[in-house]
Amino acid sequence: MNQQMVGPDTGSAVVTTHRTRLRASHRLSVFAAVVLVLEAVVFSIQPDRSVTPFLLVLVPAVAAVLVSAASGGRPEVKSLIGRMSVWRMRPRWYLAALGIPVAEKLAVDISGSLLGLATPGRLLGALSVSALVVPLVVLVPALLEELGWRGFGVQAALDDGRSPVWAALVIGVIFVLLHVPLYLPGQLYEGLPMWPLPLILLSSSVLLTWIYLRTSSALLAGLMHATLNATVPLTWGLDTAWVWQARGVVLPLISVIVIACSMIRARRTREAAESD
Repeated sequence: MNQQMVGPDTGSAVVTTHRTRLRASHRLSVFAAVVLVLEAVVFSIQPDRSVTPFLLVLVPAVAAVLVSAASGGRPEVKSLIGRMSVWRMRPRWYLAALGIPVAEKLAVDISGSLLGLATPGRLLGALSVSALVVPLVVLVPALLEELGWRGFGVQAALDDGRSPVWAALVIGVIFVLLHVPLYLPGQLYEGLPMWPLPLILLSSSVLLTWIYLRTSSALLAGLMHATLNATVPLTWGLDTAWVWQARGVVLPLISVIVIACSMIRARRTREAAESD
């Protein structure tokens, strides 16, 4: 916005330029809009199904950087990147980031075995050398996604006074919307049932938001996100469609258990502090 002021001594017009910044209360809505626009751009170019996921992981990170720059300039972008460098924390949080996804896949395997859909030997036999490559492939994409989802999206919601549950679910909904087009013909989810998608992704958002809030680390959220994807080979001995549906049941249950245990622990800690 340009504003003219008259100089007191010379009477000449002095032009002062003010840069209009994006309001903090608008950051999340603008972020969501940018994510959906970038998603539309990705699918408009009709990439190969093997390329689409790698383009989509760039969307939240790019949107986060753009909106951060628009709202606070370089300091805001630096703060955003800084949330990815938080790594000093108790080992139990690393154990949670890696262990919860492993527990989820093992629960799916055990359920499949109990239902007679696979045997332990078949599950082990389905693992191949390529399973060792999966963690390397998914790590960087997961970190990029969490820079946007937790590092920017959840943090923006919290800064706006929203509750952690609200933040987790809203970011989860945007996350779901980004994945729905993967059901289009020729894309990654073609042929899979759709009902597990919101359950899996909303539950994932709750868990990832939980660990982000506990550690203030988008890096650790990224590690958990990567592990959720990297442990998929543990289920290769089961039918893909069945695993997809099983995850739609198992992951919500795990997220409920984790949050419930966390709430109980927090209450006991608070009661102990009050008693002292």
